[in-house]
Amino acid sequence: MSKYSKDVIQILYQHHLDYVSGQYIAEQLKISRTSVKKIMDQLKTEGCEIESVNHKGHRLINLPDKWYSGLVLPIIEAQQLFDHVAVYDSLLSTQLEAKQQLVGNKDTFLILSDEQTQGTGRFNRPWNSAKHKGLWMSVVLRPNVPFSMITTFNLFIALGIRDAIQQFSNEKVSVKWPNDIYIKDKKVCGFLTEMVANSDGIEAVICGIGINMHHDHNDFTGELADKATSIGMHTNEQLNRYYFLQSLIKNIEYRYNQFINNSFDTIRDEYIAASNIWHKRLRFTENKEQFYGEVIDIDNNGFLLVTDENNQTRKLMSADIDF
Repeated sequence: MSKYSKDVIQILYQHHLDYVSGQYIAEQLKISRTSVKKIMDQLKTEGCEIESVNHKGHRLINLPDKWYSGLVLPIIEAQQLFDHVAVYDSLLSTQLEAKQQLVGNKDTFLILSDEQTQGTGRFNRPWNSAKHKGLWMSVVLRPNVPFSMITTFNLFIALGIRDAIQQFSNEKVSVKWPNDIYIKDKKVCGFLTEMVANSDGIEAVICGIGINMHHDHNDFTGELADKATSIGMHTNEQLNRYYFLQSLIKNIEYRYNQFINNSFDTIRDEYIAASNIWHKRLRFTENKEQFYGEVIDIDNNGFLLVTDENNQTRKLMSADIDF
């Protein structure tokens, strides 16, 4: 891809209702008209629907389900959460890439990829991260907080993700403590949080997020057919991945600032209302021990209080929950 492709797509996107002349683009980027035409041809090959008319110019009709750094960068720059962003066509895992890039710097940043070939969720479960289907990303944050606060990080971030998805879903979006987001009774998002720390404190928190966006029923096979869903299956509108990313980053930033400045008890009632784990017999797995029980409360520190089948109350900091 030409090094100017991201600039051309950004210009077209900014003027998407109007035609933009090749001469204007050439002058803005200080390149030749011939170079502009080659870039247009390349973007069309990639799936961009661009209308080119003699004496009028070029008009962007539609974008493919692909990340262009020229469109992602303004979204990130409009917020204050990240120092920079890196966009890829394909990675083994955005989480692995984030771990490699955090070494030797103090930056906060976002890793975004069209595809993960070895994406995983909690407990190293594989996460299908095909091209054109979802949002696969990892965020690196540097919270200057005590270790004791990290247990509630996921709970704040879960609400941010829930808020963003709810803006695009016709159905109710809920949270399954501590790391899953559901639309109705099916999972639409999972996220994995890892901490890098030393004796002096927390160096970084790496949060990998996978959100199903454009899947349809045929994309989910086997047991996933009954357990997974996508945002696109719950909206009547065409889902624009850039609008969604913008909403997601905005909501994550809002909830992250809440996490930094407030204790969990300030959002506890809101989190409880957003949760889907109440009044159900659930299966819990904690440290390889499995038991059944019912959730009775979430305390002010974000711990789950469960009554098991022996009528004993257990306090869980992290567990796998099955409906």
